[in-house]
Amino acid sequence: MAHKATPDPVPSSAATNPAMQDAGVRNTEAFDELRRVLDSQEFTGSERGRTLLAYLVENALSGGLERLKERTIGIEIFGRDASYDTGQDAIVRVSANSVRKRLQAYYARVPNGSSIRIVLPAGTYAPEFQRVVEPAEAASAVPATVPMATRPASSNTPMLIALAALLAVCAALGYQNWRLRSTVAAPPRLDILPWSALANRTDTGIVLTDANFTLHKSFNHREMTLAEYSSLDWLYELKAQAPAMLPLSGVPYTSVASAVTAAKIGILLDHAGASSFVRSARSMQVDDFKEDRAMVLLGSAPSNPWAELVNDNLNFHVSVDVARGIQLVLNRAPRPGEAASYVPTAQNQAAGIAYAVVALLPNLANKGPILLIAGTNANATQAAGEFLTDLPLLRAELRQRNIQPGVKVRKLELLLRVDCMNSGASRTEVIAHRLTP
Repeated sequence: MAHKATPDPVPSSAATNPAMQDAGVRNTEAFDELRRVLDSQEFTGSERGRTLLAYLVENALSGGLERLKERTIGIEIFGRDASYDTGQDAIVRVSANSVRKRLQAYYARVPNGSSIRIVLPAGTYAPEFQRVVEPAEAASAVPATVPMATRPASSNTPMLIALAALLAVCAALGYQNWRLRSTVAAPPRLDILPWSALANRTDTGIVLTDANFTLHKSFNHREMTLAEYSSLDWLYELKAQAPAMLPLSGVPYTSVASAVTAAKIGILLDHAGASSFVRSARSMQVDDFKEDRAMVLLGSAPSNPWAELVNDNLNFHVSVDVARGIQLVLNRAPRPGEAASYVPTAQNQAAGIAYAVVALLPNLANKGPILLIAGTNANATQAAGEFLTDLPLLRAELRQRNIQPGVKVRKLELLLRVDCMNSGASRTEVIAHRLTP
């Protein structure tokens, strides 16, 4: 990182944040609150979140509001080049959203921890400082109830009675509707592997495949490493190889299967109160896999090169047979009854048998979990996502393999067989697994 802010007090005359002045908050109070927040459990596991929040508060209190812009933050905090494309690289927006959610989680856990609160409103990078009103003060600010003068009954009485009856009926119907919606749309319980590792996370990232990278490899007829991908040199080569693609080459397209799978996972997590955000593979960096954050990787290394980070730690992993031009699953340590490799008969969108690997394992710094969902083709990846988000089916499959649904594990691997039709999968089942306590 290019900058690491240290929250040292500054003279109170330097405070120019209107929200802070309106709330009557002094700089020293704001900095004291910043220290409490940074030392909380919500922030101690995220160095990026701590640095960003300290930077935002420091500049807000020292009159540096003009520096609280996305591009400036990207350059000073995240070391981006001065010409970087904020439309393609969402690192500042994603990090600010994470800070916003961590602040909300902190104040939900410690509602009466101090007399002020630091708030980061949506759509801005300028924090606000809100004075917490004590219940007694709030009560004293409410005028005493003045009894209304008794009025004689008027000719409007029957109408008022009818209106009251109508409101009562509407209220009853509204209550019944609320009960019905509450019953039908009860939030799912993520007490089952692999979701139990993500259940309490408020900033799970879902990393999409990169369709342009797949297209580039088809021009070159060879596989490429993560190092080549992250350098972005291939993007310039793609523009030269396919001039017609020039207007579109900079857009991080993904496959339909990847988008559908990300949507299903996002809905599941959001309904369970574990919010998520979507990232393109192109906007990711190695450091993103070292933070106290959950990441869901969609696709195998040929379509999402970041899967290369975890392949060496897996028993089952999707590999490429360059000679045959196919993807298959390798089994590094076959057990009795297992094959050393699983070669699909379904290639691309054709009907047949495909395979997928679902793996839950620690990230590079052992701070957060990575969930890999990778198939030998796009249909298999989508089928694996559908299997994982069908909680009753997932629970039944785990029980058949004597895997306790909510057990805490260091690593879990599931090998899935997928019966593919031309339009999707007709059946998905677990055929092998590995579990590391």
